[in-house]
Amino acid sequence: MPQGRPPLIIPPPLQPGDAVGIASPAGPSAPSLLRQGMALLKAWGYRPIVGRQSRRRKGYLAGSDRERAAELNDLFTDPEIKAVLCARGGYGTMRILDALDYEGIQRHPKIVMGFSDITALLCALHRHARLVTFHGPMVTGLPTLPVSVQNRVQAVLKGDFSLRIPLPKGSKVPSGKVAGRLIGGNLTLLSHLIGTPFEPPWEGAILFLEDCGEAPYRLDRLFQHLRLRGIWEMVSAVLLGSFTGPGGKGLPVSLIRSFFSDIPTPVWTGFPIGHGRRNLPVPFGVQALLNGNQGLLQVDSQP
Repeated sequence: MPQGRPPLIIPPPLQPGDAVGIASPAGPSAPSLLRQGMALLKAWGYRPIVGRQSRRRKGYLAGSDRERAAELNDLFTDPEIKAVLCARGGYGTMRILDALDYEGIQRHPKIVMGFSDITALLCALHRHARLVTFHGPMVTGLPTLPVSVQNRVQAVLKGDFSLRIPLPKGSKVPSGKVAGRLIGGNLTLLSHLIGTPFEPPWEGAILFLEDCGEAPYRLDRLFQHLRLRGIWEMVSAVLLGSFTGPGGKGLPVSLIRSFFSDIPTPVWTGFPIGHGRRNLPVPFGVQALLNGNQGLLQVDSQP
């Protein structure tokens, strides 16, 4: 941990029957998908409580910025709610980062999970509340994911933060070990946070990245933004999840790897995160070990 930074706050695990708040910090959700996700949470033994913004619309947003920020703040301070899961992404989370009550969130730490546009929230909570959060599936997408991914989400809710992910063949990972805190998420959101008070700490991090619907030239521009910021020299390793082009078609791994051909940092492709079916929950901000000798990424259960 960098000198002068307070320790991370570990959210408490859920107990059977606990209430789970469902937040909409970005775009609106399809009611049918939300009902299916709630049914799955009920089957797991929890009580899903949908935030008031799920039924509100303001263009492409789930209500006004003030309303969405208030919903998040209320879910954190409500003593009945024991976890905050995001309904879906879309766009809009960045718009409310400066309206969140980070001191209140610190006083009421809870498991938070989401990805894509929710990357902005994960970065903000790490930077200003020191809360361990989870880059992982959202409520509307949970029912369609493989049972193996659903089981890992259940394990996280019960307090098991451990990870043991084998490295795929072809990864640019040297022998030996690389340690660092897991930082990352959606490439577009991370790029747009640069220069703001919510930019994550890159130094020594194991950086994981994913994105969807981006043409190769747009990905190139985003990667160049990170390069010019000096991020490739600051991080310990880069883990690349799924990347899709317009229309959702997967981009060739060789294309993605070509953006990293000249950097000295270890690069691992095939990390199981992103907008596809392989989207394992990853603890954001915790210490991880990339073991090149064993071909393994691992995180202890208690960071």
